[in-house]
Amino acid sequence: MAGSNSIIQGSLPVFDGKLFDDWKVKMLAIFGFQDVFEVVTFGFEDPGRKATEEQQLDFKQKQKLDCKARFLIYQCVNSKIFNKISKASTSKEAWEILMKTYGDGEKNKKVKLQTLRRQYELLCMEEKESISDYFDRIQELVNAMRSCNDKIPDELVVDKILRTLPPRFDHVAVAIEESRNLDDMEIEELQHSLEAHEMRINERRSNQEQALQARSNYKGKGKGPWKGNKPCSNQKHQDQGYNAGSEFFKGKKSDQSQKKNDSSNGSKEWKFDKRKVRCHNCQKLGHYARDCWQGEGAKNKPKNQANLAQDEGSDSEAVMLMATTSKESSIDTSWYLDSGCSTHMTGKKEWFISLDDSSKSKVRFADDSSLTAEGIGRVAFRDTNGKETVIEEVLYVPGLKTNLLSLGQLLQKGFVMTMEDNCLKVFDRNQKLVIQANLSQNRTFRIGMNILKHQCFATSENKEEWLWHLRFGHLNFKDLHLLTSHKMVEGLPHIVVPNEVCRECIECKQTRGNFSKFVPTKATEKLGVIHSDVCGPIQTETPGGSRYFISFIDDLTRKVWIYLIKRKHEVLDVFKKFKCLVEKQSGKMIKVLRTDGGGEYVSKEFKEFCESEGLIHEVTPPYTPQHNGTAERRNRTLLNMVRCMLKSKNLPCFLWGEAVSTAAYILNRSPTKRLIDTSPEEAWTGAKPSVTHLRIFGSICYKHVPDQLRRKLDDKGMPHILIGYHSTGGYKLYNPESGQVSISRDVICDETRSWNWNSISSESQSRILLEEETPPAAPTTNQVPSVRKSSRTSQLPITLKDYELFQDSEVNLEGELVHFALIAEAEPIEFDKAVTNKMWVRAMKEEIDSIEKNQTWELVDPPSNKKPIALKWVYKVKVNPKGEVVKHKARLVAKGFLQKAGIDYGEVYAPVARIETVRFVVAIATNANWSLHQLDVKSAFLNGPLDEEVYVLQPQGFVVKGSENKVYKLKKALYGLKQAPRAWNRRINSFLSQIGFKKCTSEHGLYVRCLQDSKSETLIVCLYVDDLLITGSSEEEITAFKNQMMNEFEMSDLGLLSYFLGMEFRMTQYGTVMHQSKYAQDLLKKFNMQQSNPARTPAEVGLVLEKETDEEPVDPTHYRKIVGCLRYLCNTRPDLNFSVGLISRFMQEPRQSHLLAAKRIMRYIQGTTNFGILFPKGGADIGPELTGYSDSDWCGDKNDRKSTAGYIFFYGGAPISWSSTKEPVVALSSCEAEYIAASEAACQAVWLDALIKELQLEKSGKVKLLVDNKSAIDLAKHPASHGRSKHIETKFHFLREQVNNEKLKIEHCRTEVQLADILTKALKLERFRCLRDSIGVVCVNATLN
Repeated sequence: MAGSNSIIQGSLPVFDGKLFDDWKVKMLAIFGFQDVFEVVTFGFEDPGRKATEEQQLDFKQKQKLDCKARFLIYQCVNSKIFNKISKASTSKEAWEILMKTYGDGEKNKKVKLQTLRRQYELLCMEEKESISDYFDRIQELVNAMRSCNDKIPDELVVDKILRTLPPRFDHVAVAIEESRNLDDMEIEELQHSLEAHEMRINERRSNQEQALQARSNYKGKGKGPWKGNKPCSNQKHQDQGYNAGSEFFKGKKSDQSQKKNDSSNGSKEWKFDKRKVRCHNCQKLGHYARDCWQGEGAKNKPKNQANLAQDEGSDSEAVMLMATTSKESSIDTSWYLDSGCSTHMTGKKEWFISLDDSSKSKVRFADDSSLTAEGIGRVAFRDTNGKETVIEEVLYVPGLKTNLLSLGQLLQKGFVMTMEDNCLKVFDRNQKLVIQANLSQNRTFRIGMNILKHQCFATSENKEEWLWHLRFGHLNFKDLHLLTSHKMVEGLPHIVVPNEVCRECIECKQTRGNFSKFVPTKATEKLGVIHSDVCGPIQTETPGGSRYFISFIDDLTRKVWIYLIKRKHEVLDVFKKFKCLVEKQSGKMIKVLRTDGGGEYVSKEFKEFCESEGLIHEVTPPYTPQHNGTAERRNRTLLNMVRCMLKSKNLPCFLWGEAVSTAAYILNRSPTKRLIDTSPEEAWTGAKPSVTHLRIFGSICYKHVPDQLRRKLDDKGMPHILIGYHSTGGYKLYNPESGQVSISRDVICDETRSWNWNSISSESQSRILLEEETPPAAPTTNQVPSVRKSSRTSQLPITLKDYELFQDSEVNLEGELVHFALIAEAEPIEFDKAVTNKMWVRAMKEEIDSIEKNQTWELVDPPSNKKPIALKWVYKVKVNPKGEVVKHKARLVAKGFLQKAGIDYGEVYAPVARIETVRFVVAIATNANWSLHQLDVKSAFLNGPLDEEVYVLQPQGFVVKGSENKVYKLKKALYGLKQAPRAWNRRINSFLSQIGFKKCTSEHGLYVRCLQDSKSETLIVCLYVDDLLITGSSEEEITAFKNQMMNEFEMSDLGLLSYFLGMEFRMTQYGTVMHQSKYAQDLLKKFNMQQSNPARTPAEVGLVLEKETDEEPVDPTHYRKIVGCLRYLCNTRPDLNFSVGLISRFMQEPRQSHLLAAKRIMRYIQGTTNFGILFPKGGADIGPELTGYSDSDWCGDKNDRKSTAGYIFFYGGAPISWSSTKEPVVALSSCEAEYIAASEAACQAVWLDALIKELQLEKSGKVKLLVDNKSAIDLAKHPASHGRSKHIETKFHFLREQVNNEKLKIEHCRTEVQLADILTKALKLERFRCLRDSIGVVCVNATLN
């Protein structure tokens, strides 16, 4: 026992009067582990002598637990603390003494919290502090603040850490902030990222120090006494030692060298071992940098040339400068290295490749004179290896006769300078020599540079080589020369390689050095090997929402295909589309697909598809992008061209998708190293491509306006921007003023001009217009040097964020996929924009024809006592559940808000069917195995006769010539009139009554017809404005009814039920599934929750939301939008009803917790988007029985203590009606709460029962209502219980009346089978899933198996 106690003593925390909060947390965990938590916290009472035997046993058990708890407390305090609690008789008393003595009270916590907050605000990471130590320090402070009731969230801690990092972490902090969502980032995840970066910094620092140490040992060799070693005698001896070969390399000297050492330094032998010395050039052991034979070698290196050591992994971007001190260099290109100069400066403006004229400053010289710096910019030059390099931040000082390089500015950018032996050397961050200047006769350091004069397009517009350089998307001149010299394309003139440099190419195409070459297996036929890679994410989305593009390259022909995608999980679908396309075009099959190991390529679905298609999928090893070099280099080339093309014409970044597609189009017509005297396009198709139609991307273009779309004095040409080439042979043009993308072949290009983006001022929608149905193969253009700009009103820039991606399936015979960045088809707002589109013009004509066919109006002179109402065109693109465009609908609408009550209209109410009625009809049809059909009335409101006298103006675009002053008198209703719905309802109701239908009195949107008084032949029509849902026992009668409707009205027969009122229906072998999968996906996309982590339940167990909280309020408009969208989704998702009803109670003043609860529901939807309700088919085990479940919690709402009531009704096993609402009064007991809930369910049951009777359907017995509270059932059945229910309002006794009249049968059910429980409270996962399955909520895909 003693041994046991000693073990406990050694493993338990001992409190010594300090850090009580930490000790308290540990003790609470121990109490819970030892099952004494309740005894310590709540204590226990002596039941006394009159206690029962069971109570006595329970008391003894608690006494044992109390002794155990006191023993634990005594073991966990030192002797001084023990004296304070030794007199406590119970563990609860001892614990309370400790809490009062050492625990902080509310006032003390507030004072302590202020101090901790001050420390938190001033907290910063020290320069020498590690990431781990800083995270420990800040976590300790945050825990202390939380113990003082400060609810500081992790998001603020992450933000605090990123803001207080030292400067060496600035770039990684910016990268994290831009690439990650900080609201979802955990502290541990941030710590891991920063520690990985810290390890890399420390590793580089150690390598740098080691390299510097090796170089310092090298400095004195042969040029002075050794530091810390024996001196050499002379320079000659050094050279001999260097040429001694392997003996000197091993640390031994030759005999001759040894003798000279002995003669000058005595007889003592000196040896130096180089085996541990690391060369800072090649990073290998055994020699110094001067002895390094990497590259040219020490012997052959020119004396006056700076040494640029290049290896396969070198980073050429770090080499900012490279110069020589050649004596032949001109004075004009000479630069002086000056330690007294604060900034690089020159007086030659023509050297600048970019210059910011807005930056003005003063330059003061030693004689107190000064000059004005007229700007700051960049100067380009060619180094000794022929590479083009840029000097940043150079001042332009007119009148300055010498060019100065500031040593201080170089030092600030991380360069290292050494001056010794009449030589100044400058090393970059990688310890590579970039400048070497010898001391001149006047004791200055001067270097000569081969300055490159920037060749801009404005000064070279007459040079064909520069014109075609820009037309080919800044393709290098070497490849342009190959195109002409080998006649690889048609229409390209002879190209002479210029000496000037292109600024955009320098700025946008800087690359690293080459990696070691890896040559994989080459293909011997088309589609033998396909290379693929995904590039992104791009920070700016395209108008269609894409942030990635995926490329496919054929190894044999090097042809590239480009697809834009929104997310990486679309890669498999895109690959399937690409595979189908190229295999049909080439007549061959893809054999090998080579990609990297990205998650989008190694998923289970991708692997299964490759196996099923017999594809060999080669995945490169991790962290070796060089092995997928073909795709990687092609993507790099594409992005280089995109940057140049956008920058050259100052285009907005959202056009990068069009630029990528255009770059791919150009590269397919450009030479590659793999192909000899041919282009990828010719290798793929066998036909030599023509390039005569190429124009500079982003140029101003003037599109011809057809005569039909303009007036006599309107402009015949509209300014646009060229953004690509269409597969039909036309140009893709973008109008920044209207936001419109069009395709036209009649174009005049002005390649010398760019669009002024500062002159746009209005937002507009965007759509695609195809000017010609069958244009010729190549566009016919006329190029002019300059065209006068139109005098149109300038407008503001537009944002294309809300546009959808246009689904382009037009691919020409050559397989050119350059049309995948088109802006989505959108609905125009104004008539002037709609009239330019043939689809909308056709839709408007159809609307006018329908109005005239129905004899809706007549043309009359305007009345003197009435003011005619104006009309407006409204446009709508109708889509199917897949998002595909089905129809362009133009509606002529009256401006009904101008009508006056009592003069222009009277009654306006028109009934429609309830959503639960729709579900009821679907349940009836599925149970009886009837078919469901749907009809749509075209221009339904135009069929309703008017009782009032109403006049309208002639519609825009359809004014009758010669009668411009006349107006239309309406005989029938128009859309937009306040009485139009009621007039149409009277018209359809009258017709249905004429053909034998009877309107249900309990549901005015439901009609039934029993043939020849036979219940076996029934026809049911559910009416919702102009949409009709039809079912019945006879298919012949359904067909006959359709014909009757089509003879009377202009109808659209939509066939079997599939999409009704925004809800989708799918017929399966188990029955009919009603769901809203498309709507759920749109909801998640609308509120940016499509990437959220799915939740398994819609609400946390025990979730309590309150109105009066100290939390920050949230945007009420945004919150109400979320609630409104979720409530519509509840029409097919009863599993969401309680959670959505709960958050609906806080729409007036929503708080942060309420918004989090709403997001939790959307996270649950994220994992169940394809769920819906199942209407099972009828059979022997499923009859037409109406059954309901009723349940309630008790005082669940913490604000007003009201209960939540819920009910759900089933017909034939299908859920048809459900509700989850807060009860109107406060219940005094659970019995009363259940009674009120059952009363509300009884009202719904009576309505459903009446509906069944009116439809003359068979029903097995009375309506059954199941309740799990026996007291509530007794209260409903026995009036003698009135004494207990006298305070209950009279209206709730409707339940008792229905039970006594035997119209409702109320029965008891166990709580485990109470299906309405899911509508009254948040449940645990197992219970929730069980009830969800029981009420008929199923996965749509599961019903198809």
